[in-house]
Amino acid sequence: GGILEAFMKRLLFVLGILTVASFLWSDGNDAYATASDWFGLDPNAGQNSFLTLTIPGGGKYEGMATAHTAMALDEGYLESNPAGGSFLPNTILSFSHVDWIADSALETIAFAYRPEKNENFGIGFNTKFLHVPFTGYNDWGSQYSRYGSSAVGWYTELIATAAVSYNFLQSFYFGGVSVGASLKAGYRGVSASLEPGQSAMSLMGDFGIMTRFNFLKTYAARDMNWGAGATIKNLGAEFIDNPDPLPTYASLGLSYKPIRPLTIALDFNVPFNLNGETAEKFSIAAGLNAEIASFVSAHSGVLIKTGKPRFTLGADVSLKNFTIQTNYTLDLASRMELFDRMSIAIKVDMDTVKQLLIKDDVQDLYLAGLDAYAQGNLSVAIGYFENTLSLDPTFKPAREMLATAKEAMNLEEELRNTLSY
Repeated sequence: GGILEAFMKRLLFVLGILTVASFLWSDGNDAYATASDWFGLDPNAGQNSFLTLTIPGGGKYEGMATAHTAMALDEGYLESNPAGGSFLPNTILSFSHVDWIADSALETIAFAYRPEKNENFGIGFNTKFLHVPFTGYNDWGSQYSRYGSSAVGWYTELIATAAVSYNFLQSFYFGGVSVGASLKAGYRGVSASLEPGQSAMSLMGDFGIMTRFNFLKTYAARDMNWGAGATIKNLGAEFIDNPDPLPTYASLGLSYKPIRPLTIALDFNVPFNLNGETAEKFSIAAGLNAEIASFVSAHSGVLIKTGKPRFTLGADVSLKNFTIQTNYTLDLASRMELFDRMSIAIKVDMDTVKQLLIKDDVQDLYLAGLDAYAQGNLSVAIGYFENTLSLDPTFKPAREMLATAKEAMNLEEELRNTLSY
């Protein structure tokens, strides 16, 4: 009964978030026209290739409207700032699905790892896959014929990322300065029936720095209340005749925790093109994350960008060993349909999973030790109990049985010595 009640409470909370989101776009076309006029158009937009690099792959990075340059809450740092890996609280494996525009979608799998032997290191891997089915039609509504066949096919983009970071100067009173870099490889696939010769590879990299510190802190906690970060993203090129520039830009971010459960973040983004052409206009992203309860957090954000404003709203619900996270995005590409521009992610806490696996190993070793002890194989039993404690030093029954087995072995040795005389 208690488990079902807790689950229903969490489900009702998520449904409440979705209900609020539905009201946000209920005014329909009038709101769209007003927003479009107010934010204007950017004459330099749409001139870059591999725009999947600018589409958030879910998580809090998407849910806070990309205001994440000074944040490291989850695997989203792999898209925002590679230096964030050194501040990641735990090891995460995540899967996300983003319902993008119309029938296009973005799938993302990410693994962010914190080595136990050196927690100053951060290592992460990320793969994003955008897929867009396409069918061409002529003015009469029939399938368009191109190059002797129907213009039916797929447009896809695949981005694979590997990132590493290291935190310097960390202490009890200072979070340290983390420096990170990531290497990205991309592939664009365009069906030949749509346009031959447009598939291409790309190679690029990100470089970032992040720090955390205390300033005018009003609450007691070990975590720092300020964060600052800077990054340059997507330095590289695509490999094709007459290539378009990649969406390269520099970002500067700040984060602040006025109270322990609440984090506010602000990012300034300045695009630039490596080929010297005029880039898009700068943008500002603002986001917040609120820890409502031990198992629930909510986040939201606003991206202020010419021609591409964005509002996001989302929530995380933590279960035993994993977290379910959902976001809703409202922008000028949103449609008045249920689940349009929504994303969902499942995040597995690998540290918890590892503890569970170790717990099973500890239990097996302990039981094997008890069996050996019962058969009188004291030296074998002692070995099992010692191995149990090497995996889990807090496992008290193994410590007690180890002492008992050693005492029994000593008594056996004394008895053997006595009988030998």
